[in-house]
Amino acid sequence: MHRILILVLLLLFASPFGVKAIRVNHTPPDTLDLKACLLLGLENSRSIKKALMDEESARYYRNEVKASGLPQISAYGNYNNFVDVFPQAVPGGLFGPGEADEVQVIALGVPQSLQAGVTVNQLIFNSSYLIGLKAARTSEEFYKMLSSQTEEQVIYDIAMNYLRVAQMELQRENLNANVVQLKGLERILEAQVANDLVRKVDLNRVKVNLSTLESETENLETEIFRGLSYLKLIMGIPVDTPLELEKSEVSPRYILDFKVADLDPENRKDIQILDIQKTLYDYEYKSIKSTNHPSLVGFADFNRNSFSTNFDFLSESKVWYQGSLVGLKLQIPIFDGFAVKSRAAQSKVRQQQLLIDRSQTLDAAKMEYNNATKKYFNALQTLRANEENLLLAEDVLKETTLLYKEGLSPLTDLLEAESTQRQAQANYNNQLIQVRIAQLEILKSTGQITRIIS
Repeated sequence: MHRILILVLLLLFASPFGVKAIRVNHTPPDTLDLKACLLLGLENSRSIKKALMDEESARYYRNEVKASGLPQISAYGNYNNFVDVFPQAVPGGLFGPGEADEVQVIALGVPQSLQAGVTVNQLIFNSSYLIGLKAARTSEEFYKMLSSQTEEQVIYDIAMNYLRVAQMELQRENLNANVVQLKGLERILEAQVANDLVRKVDLNRVKVNLSTLESETENLETEIFRGLSYLKLIMGIPVDTPLELEKSEVSPRYILDFKVADLDPENRKDIQILDIQKTLYDYEYKSIKSTNHPSLVGFADFNRNSFSTNFDFLSESKVWYQGSLVGLKLQIPIFDGFAVKSRAAQSKVRQQQLLIDRSQTLDAAKMEYNNATKKYFNALQTLRANEENLLLAEDVLKETTLLYKEGLSPLTDLLEAESTQRQAQANYNNQLIQVRIAQLEILKSTGQITRIIS
């Protein structure tokens, strides 16, 4: 038993800390609508994964704070080998013959000693510990709120980039339709030029317009590729994943179904985060002040000791002496040179700065909401005007095409009508996207951006 006590003086326990497994989503389908993109992004976004890890770290921190109030147990061992036993000066005659006014120097103690034991400390009362527990719980809420804010930002970023790519794809469809139309006209004119029915300059004019449209289409393809690559990046999926967006999100029905919500700043995550920070600063101030409060700790020490002139501690006959100790330790701060007062004053200053930040954030929220609603209603008005222009341009194109086929209208009128219709269609598509973007900005400013996935 004594051999085991000598050899095992300190036990070290190691346990791996696990991190929650992050699910990797399967390869998404080739065609996705906005809701599917958002759900996929929420599951795979790297920003959200990091925010969840911060949230998990906050839970571990709360456990760490809590642990300081639980019993603290440790084992220890001491081995001393005095090559020369420390000399001690004693009055003469204390341990034998000698005069009282003399000083005798003797070696007290034995050359070798061995001690092994266990200490236990238990916190009984400490104001800072109780406040720290509350602050740790609040800190966990703080990181949960940050995770929610990150999710909202990811939703907003994905939706905005989705709409921008959809806008370019609509523009590409419009250009492709016009390219097909011009190629058909080009074939007709080539036949007419061959039969000397029209001038070659008319054919060349169509070829120039066709070349211009094809160049625009190629440039647009590059921009769409870049937009899709960035969308995949913020969604957290490999950039080489095939992805095609549905165009249903730019349907006019989404405009009719949208209701503008009133602004309630308390629903915004940035305001809620600042409120939690204020609570944390309150705890910080109380914790600093509590360092002037008394603290009480209980302790105990249980040990075995052995002494010898030689290293014979492994002998079965060796005598071991038991020692034990229990006690209380009371600590009462009296004067620290006003350090606590200065730290508390700094904490108060940080609280006042936070109040200023909150006031500015409230004003920014109102400004963001007002700008978004103003943009939305203006975009709606412009959309109605663009819709009327598109209908007129389509009518003009139909009539001009008829007149041209009947030989009553020159080619220049047809090309101009086609160009006007193409521009009117592009303006209408772009304005649809602007209305949807304004809707997103309203939802973001009111803290209701998650409505688009409900």
